Amino acid sequence: MSDEQQQPDEQQEGFWQKLSANRGLTVLIAIAIVGVILIIVFGVLLLRSLNAGGGDVAEGGTATPFAVSPVDQGGSGDALVVGVSDSSTVTVTMDMPVSLQVDGRSYTVQSQTLTADGLWSAEGVGEGTAVWVYGSIINYVLGIPYSNDNKALLEQLVPGDEIVLNTRAGTQYRFVFDSRDLYAANDRDIFTQTSPGITLALLRGDNQERLIVHGTYVVPEASSSGAGDVFSLGETAQLENLQVTVTGATYIPDRPEIPQGFAFVLIDYQLQNLALTALDTGNLQMLLLDELGNQYALSGIASQLGNNPPLSGFLNANQIVQATVGYQVPIGLTGETLNWVVRRANTGSQVTVAVPFPGGSSAAASASVMLQSATVSPDGTSLMLAGQVINLGDQLVVVSEQDVSLRTNDGATYLLLATNPAFPWSVNAGQSVNFVVTYQRPLTADTAVFTLLNQPFQLSALR
Repeated sequence: MSDEQQQPDEQQEGFWQKLSANRGLTVLIAIAIVGVILIIVFGVLLLRSLNAGGGDVAEGGTATPFAVSPVDQGGSGDALVVGVSDSSTVTVTMDMPVSLQVDGRSYTVQSQTLTADGLWSAEGVGEGTAVWVYGSIINYVLGIPYSNDNKALLEQLVPGDEIVLNTRAGTQYRFVFDSRDLYAANDRDIFTQTSPGITLALLRGDNQERLIVHGTYVVPEASSSGAGDVFSLGETAQLENLQVTVTGATYIPDRPEIPQGFAFVLIDYQLQNLALTALDTGNLQMLLLDELGNQYALSGIASQLGNNPPLSGFLNANQIVQATVGYQVPIGLTGETLNWVVRRANTGSQVTVAVPFPGGSSAAASASVMLQSATVSPDGTSLMLAGQVINLGDQLVVVSEQDVSLRTNDGATYLLLATNPAFPWSVNAGQSVNFVVTYQRPLTADTAVFTLLNQPFQLSALR
């Protein structure tokens, strides 16, 4: 080995000997190496975080209220979560806008995904086309390409002028012009989704201020007043792109699950989704009201007792589903019909179906009552009445305590002491029920009238 080759080896050996002899120096070098590695790792993570989140937060820390990442623009109907405020969200089903009318002028609509910097591009968009910011479905945000005609259209709008947006599913939303403002090209306030409405922006290729038009959503008259056609049992009602048919109603007064003093009413119905996208059935509200407008509570227990399962989840395009919904009503509820209302919570539109009340007076009218005996108790304090109720109709007849009474000519009402069987009495079509009721005996009158299901019987020689 030459002297030149040996010299570097001796220098290297000397370095490691010095390093071994000085343990403090060794620790410092190790710490420095680890520090460099950590700096590199944190730098990589920071860059990845900035790249991934750059489109989610704008100046001032306000979250972007809709999706900004590339998405399927084919209108598949997937659920989209939209931020309404800093602390709450709503889930809706995507329904793509397809056309726009502004004061009578029509535009076809194509969707556009907003880039991370929040800037729009009108490049390649024709004058008769509007671009909808994908995901803006509470406050619909659309851009119209800059032209003299489009600028003049937006500038001449006055309060009350109509703006109409049509969706792929056939739904039509109406708005009226509310205000007009100039916004900076990078101002993201126009994208907020805090209240139903429409925002139209006049797009141009530079970064100058944009003309922005705001429209207020017009609630359909049927949803605000509750007016509209009333449909019958078995008749199909059209609720936007949804068909609703009530196929039956059942009255259940005597199951152990029912709280005392109440009964269950079950509504069997069919839904068909005629839209091209799935329907979130959670957006449907189903109400039961009597003839006076009193609303009765939805019961999860009652809904489980029906001929069909309760409605839940999504209803796919053109899918048909059979379902049952149950309600809790007072056992003494009377009347011939109940009104079943189906409302779309996201649009406010609704339909009403008049359902024959299976426990009401129309069913009772088909019952025949026979009073077979009237006996005074051995101690002379009570009156026992025995008889039979026969159901001659095709609906269930229910007899409750409110359906029986004992009165005298002076208007006095006497106390019901006992009944066998216990109320309510359920009499199926073609069936009969034998009964015995015990009343406080009238002591001041010789005659009294016993009434059952509005059928009176006069009793005499009571003293």
